[in-house]
Amino acid sequence: MLDKRKDYMYLRLSKEDGDVENGTIEESNSIASQRLCIWQYLKEQDEFVENFEEIIDDGYSGTNMSRPGIQHLLELMKNGMVRTLIVRDLSRFARNYLDAGRFLEFIFPEYGVRFISINDQYDSKVYGESTGGLEFAIRNLINQMYSHDISKKIKSAVDMKKRAGEFVYGTAPYGYKKGSNKNTILVDPVVAPVVQNIFQWAASGMTITEIARKLNDDSVTTPSVYLAPVRGKYKTRPFWTYESVRNILRNRIYTGDTVPFKSHVIRVGSDHVRQIPEELQEIIPCTHEPLISRELYNRAIQVIKSNKKSKKNKETYLFTSRLVCGCCGNHLVKGKATNKVWRCTNGRYIRNLDCDKVLIRDDVINGIVLNAIRKLCLLTDEKITSVCKETIGTRTEQQTVSDALSQLKLQLSRLQNKKMEEYERYASGQIPVSEFSESKTQIMLQMEKILDIIQKKEQELNMITRAADEQETLMHQMRRISQYKGVSELNPALLKALVKQIVVKPGDKIEIIWNFSDIIGKMIGDVTKSVLEIAI
Repeated sequence: MLDKRKDYMYLRLSKEDGDVENGTIEESNSIASQRLCIWQYLKEQDEFVENFEEIIDDGYSGTNMSRPGIQHLLELMKNGMVRTLIVRDLSRFARNYLDAGRFLEFIFPEYGVRFISINDQYDSKVYGESTGGLEFAIRNLINQMYSHDISKKIKSAVDMKKRAGEFVYGTAPYGYKKGSNKNTILVDPVVAPVVQNIFQWAASGMTITEIARKLNDDSVTTPSVYLAPVRGKYKTRPFWTYESVRNILRNRIYTGDTVPFKSHVIRVGSDHVRQIPEELQEIIPCTHEPLISRELYNRAIQVIKSNKKSKKNKETYLFTSRLVCGCCGNHLVKGKATNKVWRCTNGRYIRNLDCDKVLIRDDVINGIVLNAIRKLCLLTDEKITSVCKETIGTRTEQQTVSDALSQLKLQLSRLQNKKMEEYERYASGQIPVSEFSESKTQIMLQMEKILDIIQKKEQELNMITRAADEQETLMHQMRRISQYKGVSELNPALLKALVKQIVVKPGDKIEIIWNFSDIIGKMIGDVTKSVLEIAI
């Protein structure tokens, strides 16, 4: 049976390794260096061909296995698509010795993956399910200890700069810009007046909602749009909201002071952070030029607090974070559990959009989505039958071409043997050189023709194999959808599995954005539109 699995190399460069561009780490840690090391190793091994695909995690810590590349690798292994995984050394794959051991002893053997670490001289084909003995385990543990040590040193150096009043927080906040001297910020004269006006209005008694509405009425550029050229890929909002105004009013940096530590990471390599209570936060005074006085800041904060509604526990409903306004992209809310209507709150701040017309009843959206999911499952179920037949036909064609290829290679081998036999006859004096030369020429012509056919057949086989693999992947994805046919009611798990987003537009227009990949949409057709028309 043809092995459809592929070979992969894994490359990782972490922020904890430093910055290659600034020359603070050795070039040996770079992605290019790892790639070169692996290719050199592969060229020295007779058993490998140069068809390894790359999986790269650039800028991710080795102590955390939630990296995009590792998650993609796991998905490939679960689908039976990985034959070999090769890394320059184990520290590039994982610095946590427990995680590395779990993959080496359990996960890789479970999915039949051969794992090679070049610098560690480890090959699971040699060691089997063993991690390579005590020496390899100790080296694995040292990798984790090194990662923790270097992370602490880097954090300590950055913390010292923060306490010294240096600005080491990335993009300068709205109202400031980066100074010519390293780790400094200067007042941005273009938008500094906007920040000053916001504090003046708040101190005079205007609510956050009123301030946001006024800024939108005056067509003032929002912080996210203004800072987009320096932030790069970052979500922007073309209008002011409650949150964008509140974030400015609560930022002490506009007084010329810096609050360096508002949260801290629970442990090295973790994505979880713990917020530091406001009363315990450290304040570094007079680190840069202020935009407002501390007195104005305190007055504005007091007015905001006095206008603040009593805090209640935020309730989560079935469609929380899934309903989106078709006018502004804001998430719809419905407030209390007794409320029956989802609506866009940005209608309070924006007068030139139709956000105030974006609303839908809870029971209506529930019925539409449930009906759409049922129809989608029925259409998918029907498509599975046809794709299954196509897959059987493709695999049959694949086997036919593979058999033909085997026969051609057998013919080529026979001709090669015949050429050797003719040479032996000539060498032993059984035939003259003229007869040997003519016979050799005829055999070579036949071999060239067969080689040309073999090349075309291999190309054909590769195309058929790719088509069959795509069909099987499609079948797998469609079965994940089809399992929900006959569903009687919606639940959070069902929505999470199928629905990415539901866009609500004025006039009860609904667009459902599904979770599954584009390949299903291409195979099923405009299933979203057809389902939507039936649902509404």
